[in-house]
Amino acid sequence: MKSGFIACLGLLLSLVISANGFADQPVFNMMPRWDHGWGVQFVQETRREEDLLSGGDVVAKGFSEEVDILHLEGVYTWDKSIRMTAKLPFVMDAIREFSDDEGGKITQEDEGIGDATLALPLKKYFNLDGRSGSWTLAPQTRVPLSGNDEYEVYDGAWGAGLSAGYETETYNTLFAAGVEAWIFVDDEPFQASVFMDVGLNFRIFKTSGHVKWETDFVYEDDGLEKLLIGPHVYLRINDTIHTKVTYKEEVHSRRNTLDHGNGDILKFGVAFVY
Repeated sequence: MKSGFIACLGLLLSLVISANGFADQPVFNMMPRWDHGWGVQFVQETRREEDLLSGGDVVAKGFSEEVDILHLEGVYTWDKSIRMTAKLPFVMDAIREFSDDEGGKITQEDEGIGDATLALPLKKYFNLDGRSGSWTLAPQTRVPLSGNDEYEVYDGAWGAGLSAGYETETYNTLFAAGVEAWIFVDDEPFQASVFMDVGLNFRIFKTSGHVKWETDFVYEDDGLEKLLIGPHVYLRINDTIHTKVTYKEEVHSRRNTLDHGNGDILKFGVAFVY
């Protein structure tokens, strides 16, 4: 009990003092599912958006936004139904381009710590004949740690969020769906998202995992809309080491003000669970 509390405290302090996705929580929405378990994961995210949009129309091609983020995330489980998670993003490199009044390009850059997210996922597990799963309710808090320069990947604003989800799987199949909503201060827009995942479990020799198709829709009340779809592959190498790869393409883009869109996201992650 004491060692578990120390591990939890050390993990949270390292995340907050040294200091986004949808409703995803470490470790890869999978674990730990035992009392006093904990884990950390590292996720490299690369996002590319190709065009400048106004509403749903492309007003300028070839003016891109490219963002590389390293996410450091951790989880501690008091009981399999009660856990705390912490997420801290580091913007490794971000650059975006706009058109100037003379037909040229204006370039803006960003790097450094992003905004942290703390959450308290509460889970209710169930076991049925040939099928198991869980319900999840997760209150969340966004802690502003990013700067206030002209270009910042993260909002730099306090926020309160709530996500709810359902997931179930059989020996061969899996399904998950959920919703998430955020309210921010400093006139940042309200944000809501919906996700649905459908997939298949697999086993290869001593390893196991799943492959699934993810669909995410994001809405903000300033007019932003995104629909992203793509594959996700998760691999359990052993009880301690886990990996994932996710690729999503933005198949529907809408922006209220002049902004970038029509992009894609690639994520690679590795996690360690104890």
